[in-house]
Amino acid sequence: MLSHHDRQELEKIERWFELTEPALAARLRAGRPARPPLLRLAVLLSLDITAGLFMLLGLILNSPGLLLTGMITVTAAVITHLSRFGLD
Repeated sequence: MLSHHDRQELEKIERWFELTEPALAARLRAGRPARPPLLRLAVLLSLDITAGLFMLLGLILNSPGLLLTGMITVTAAVITHLSRFGLD
């Protein structure tokens, strides 16, 4: 069990969170677990690998279509990396 002083300190921390980070306090109060980062990692890695393969195949096969597709996929990968994809 917590001492009276420890409970008071925790209440101060709780009030501070509610004032400075209301969204975080609401999420902690709701008790919803965070999403596992595995899905985000899998999507990002697969997008990176796909972009690299398209670019490489486009250069090896001298195919403008594959090269353009690779460039578009690289752009999508960069946007996905810079966005808050999968993060709440």
